[in-house]
Amino acid sequence: MSEIVTQFSDNFLVGPIWPASIMLALMIIYSGVAALGVGDFDAGLDVDVDMNVDLDVPDLDVVDVDMGGGGVEGADLNHPGLFGSLGAMTVRWSNFGRIPIAIWGGVFTLALWGISYSLWHGFDVHRYSATLIPSILLTIRNAVIAVLITKPVTQPLVGKFDKEPGYDSSRMLGSTCEISSIEANPSYGQAKFRTNAAPLLLNVRTDGSTFPRGTEVRIIDFNRSKRIYTVTKINSES
Repeated sequence: MSEIVTQFSDNFLVGPIWPASIMLALMIIYSGVAALGVGDFDAGLDVDVDMNVDLDVPDLDVVDVDMGGGGVEGADLNHPGLFGSLGAMTVRWSNFGRIPIAIWGGVFTLALWGISYSLWHGFDVHRYSATLIPSILLTIRNAVIAVLITKPVTQPLVGKFDKEPGYDSSRMLGSTCEISSIEANPSYGQAKFRTNAAPLLLNVRTDGSTFPRGTEVRIIDFNRSKRIYTVTKINSES
């Protein structure tokens, strides 16, 4: 019995394989619980990191809340820095948040485990020791490769789980709102739309100008596919 345990440990709980093995075990447990109806396997992480990865200026939308009558499109990170933009672009590119997290996580975990196991026993074990630092570095390398595999595998699922916006965008056109991000410009921005209850948070882009926080603007257009409102400044005379 001890020999079996030792062999199992040497094969599955060594070097960079053990983090992947733990993740795989947790994913199997979660899938089993979800299959029994206790969990929600289709729990999509409603994270809309709306970055326009088709080489447009990045949009950083991290929460997509469906409010029925009005649009709450997400929390743009105010004035993201270079590293924030690159990080969000990487997340968007990998399809994380664009499909249910359970599906993305399952594909990533399987890829990570397979890569970790095969590379360790076929290549790494002869070149690295199974100590902490090499294991961490190898795990990072394996995770990057796993993301590169997860991207094309999950790409056909992108858009399959998107919900149609439940708000009436036509009602918003012509209405006014207030810039709530540090500023809004043609590339990014956020505004509060006042309601009888809590204000709705909208992703906005300007019609060419840059407006600081607190500027009253008017909604003049809505991009349904990106769920972004175009706004213009209200003339002082009006």
